[in-house]
Amino acid sequence: MTADSTQKCRKCALFLDGRYFCAQLSSEQLTELSNESRALTLERGEALSADGLKSWPIIAISAGVVSIQHLLKDGRKSIAAFLMPGDIIDLRSFSRRTRGQLVALGKSEVCRVSPQMLDMMVAANPGARTVLWENLRDQSFRAMDHAADLAKKRALEKLASFIFECRSHYSAAAAPEFVSIPVRRVDLADYLGMQPETLSRCFHDLEDQGILDFKSLSAVAISDVPTLRRIANGDRAAGLAAEPEKPIKILRFA
Repeated sequence: MTADSTQKCRKCALFLDGRYFCAQLSSEQLTELSNESRALTLERGEALSADGLKSWPIIAISAGVVSIQHLLKDGRKSIAAFLMPGDIIDLRSFSRRTRGQLVALGKSEVCRVSPQMLDMMVAANPGARTVLWENLRDQSFRAMDHAADLAKKRALEKLASFIFECRSHYSAAAAPEFVSIPVRRVDLADYLGMQPETLSRCFHDLEDQGILDFKSLSAVAISDVPTLRRIANGDRAAGLAAEPEKPIKILRFA
């Protein structure tokens, strides 16, 4: 990269936010990594090509949200994961198995990192190594929690869990009650395994109960954290007013 590209790295969230990988690097290491990396802007719906991932299999998300999507033969779309700012995904074995596409869910900034250079930085810099491992663990825990949500939770409970996930990742320390929803509702519905109409009804139910206060479509304030936490944890009594139990039909055999 040129000197201008290095300066651009110094304005990137991956460098400016102390929680992220590049913030752990020295000036010399940042320059070395910049020389072996390529920044890329993705528009909503734009996918990283499989050929590109073979050449640049390590992707760091600096802005926006990138999803891992699977498209079924009948046209149905499934979103398996959201990759958020600070996330690093290593797809060096991508060519061995189809794992879906990386698709931007809005204008997103990503950095394609040289595997050899990343390995060098991790080996030489304990701080960077710690941040990378913490991020990979966080992605693993998010994937496990998401799988449990899809398997066992009702629609309202899944939405409550996602709001807390966003709160953990995006909310400012000074105002933790304000939460940014970083994706469109149609994409969130695919991620949570529900219809957009169901998702919209759940948002309205939480607002009607006084649990959420909408500032805009993408920004909400949590007015009742304990109740929202109870819903997210599967306390059916907490969300009973919003999502009543369906009657169970008992089949009798002669």
